[in-house]
Amino acid sequence: EAIHYETLEETYQVQRCFTGKDRVCDTTYKIDTTTKDDYQCCNVETPNCYMEEQVINDVTCTNTVEFNCQREKSTKNDGYGQKEVVCTRTPKQDCYNIPRKIQVEVCKTDVHRYCEKFSNIFPFPVEEQNCHFEPKKICELQQKTRPKKAKKYSYTKDCKEQPREVCDQCEKKTIQPLCDIEERLVCKYEPVENCREEAKQYCHKVEKVVVEEVCDMKFDTKYL
Repeated sequence: EAIHYETLEETYQVQRCFTGKDRVCDTTYKIDTTTKDDYQCCNVETPNCYMEEQVINDVTCTNTVEFNCQREKSTKNDGYGQKEVVCTRTPKQDCYNIPRKIQVEVCKTDVHRYCEKFSNIFPFPVEEQNCHFEPKKICELQQKTRPKKAKKYSYTKDCKEQPREVCDQCEKKTIQPLCDIEERLVCKYEPVENCREEAKQYCHKVEKVVVEEVCDMKFDTKYL
């Protein structure tokens, strides 16, 4: 609303005002939803297990004793007499591998791309006009024969855009992997030591001196 002064010569005006109504409309927005086809994908991890043949070695060891026998002078009778056999023991271990084939489960993870098409909700703004009536002052001037300075009302339309964020809540569907944990048997091959003792005899030949009596008939007294 703006006020202007107008000067009239030789006449005057009488202002006559009354109240009227003016229609004023505001532009508002609301959130509406629509259903559209949605296409979403996700990665799904699955285990891939198979049996694989492997070779392991069973180790077998044998612990033995080697004897080294030699004749040595005897300490009896001042070193005279038959030599004695003296044996020394030397431990010995012989090991060898026995290859054996076994079946071992080997697992790896495979990644698959899973996609699905389904209906989903998408929001969008909707423009609306919100109108109402505002009271408006309307004035008229009546001319008289006397000059007079009078007020004159004029109206101009002044509109300004006011930014406003409109928010609402809506439910949307998403695709996610759902996994179940399953227990699997895991086998391990661990070495086990198994030992047994076997009694063995070690034999060797030793020279033995035997004194025998030998008689000669030439020296028999019955011939004399």
